Amino acid sequence: MLNDRGGESDPGVGSPDPLVSYRHKKFTAKAAAVGEFVHPPAVKSLEALDISPALLEQMLLKHLYISGTQRTDDLADKLCIPVSLLDGPITFLRNEALIEAHSRIQTSIGEILHLTLTDRGRERAHAYYEANSYVGPLPVSYAQYCRQVERQTVKDQVVNRELMEQVYDGLVIDPQVLRQIGAAFNSGNSIFLFGPAGTGKTFVASHMINLLHGDILIPYAVEAEGQIIRLYDPTNHTAHPVATKDATRLVSSESDISRDLRWLRCKRPVIVAAGELTLDMLELKYQPGTGFYDAPLQMRANGGLLLIDDLGRQVVNTAQLLNRWILPLENGVDYLSLHTGTKLRIPFDVIPVFSTNISPEQLADEAFLRRLGYKIHMDYISNREYGEIFQQYCTTNGLDYDPEMVRYLIEELYAPRGRRMTASHPKELINKVIDFSLFEGRKPVISKELLKQAWSAYFLN
Repeated sequence: MLNDRGGESDPGVGSPDPLVSYRHKKFTAKAAAVGEFVHPPAVKSLEALDISPALLEQMLLKHLYISGTQRTDDLADKLCIPVSLLDGPITFLRNEALIEAHSRIQTSIGEILHLTLTDRGRERAHAYYEANSYVGPLPVSYAQYCRQVERQTVKDQVVNRELMEQVYDGLVIDPQVLRQIGAAFNSGNSIFLFGPAGTGKTFVASHMINLLHGDILIPYAVEAEGQIIRLYDPTNHTAHPVATKDATRLVSSESDISRDLRWLRCKRPVIVAAGELTLDMLELKYQPGTGFYDAPLQMRANGGLLLIDDLGRQVVNTAQLLNRWILPLENGVDYLSLHTGTKLRIPFDVIPVFSTNISPEQLADEAFLRRLGYKIHMDYISNREYGEIFQQYCTTNGLDYDPEMVRYLIEELYAPRGRRMTASHPKELINKVIDFSLFEGRKPVISKELLKQAWSAYFLN
């Protein structure tokens, strides 16, 4: 049974305070050990796969059903396991008259077979495929997955002032905001960014990906209670290039396979959801037509960041959405339901980042707000900050910077109208100056006339 941080047991009476232990671990940590990476070794026996022999046999038959005649080493390659582990299942399936061998190749590691399905095997494989159409690398077990999430927890990530300055170098951000973000990141708890629209919340949050360090392992799929959950998603998971594991390598020197290839070495994930987020996206997605599940957003984000942008703008009721997060935020675990009615206790090993321009009191009650680790307010910017951002964006676009243009904007446009300045305004106004210049067929040059046109086109006066 998993504990609150994804381990295998719950602390009993008299156990050390987990918070104290966690803080101690942070400080003794292993900052020097950050970046250490250990890939699980290649599996040497069927027992070590930690899945049922029946599942391996079904996967083998489905691969043959999809691709036709296959060499045993090609099948091992597709299943991401050593070819020697197929000896027992192949013998069993041949004895059951489900597959047959047409030719043999002698290699240094033994006999390689060309396999095809018999008529009976094709019927059996078709039935398996209709019930569950997952065909790919062999899944890892639920227990193996939970243990690996604990080993590579994002909660051990540590950032310091130097790293924060590197990641946000050249950006005009209140130093106090950066200090709060750094502390929040080290806490391993949730981060709540709030403030007026255009103050740079999403921009700041998007740079947090560069605060993550070290790689993690993500399995192609997980087997739990006889069900398959597809986890690896190339859209959200960036895998490191690996040496080509072709048939020749598998045949010529299986001893070269030192890693369990069912796991992919990936960068820590950053999963982003905004207005399109629905409650269904936070649950195991089962399609009767496929017979297997796709992992929800928070499970795919394990080991990294989960950014919920524009909180309060989702089509789902905000109170329902926030209530969905209370237990995971409190205990570090999430409960996901299979269509069979069984509930899985899945580690919730993410740093959740919520971003909104709606007042926190309008979004959630005190019960939820107190569970948020750090509430960081991002406010309107000062005249000095406005000028710095304006100058940066001029430089980015190859435009001459004139402080008079900033003075004109602040004193003759912002001040008379009582409008506050945000970090997004300089970019929007300069872009519109460029748009008007292109329309007139002339080289973009910032002028008071064009700034006034840009202002009228951008703001509702």
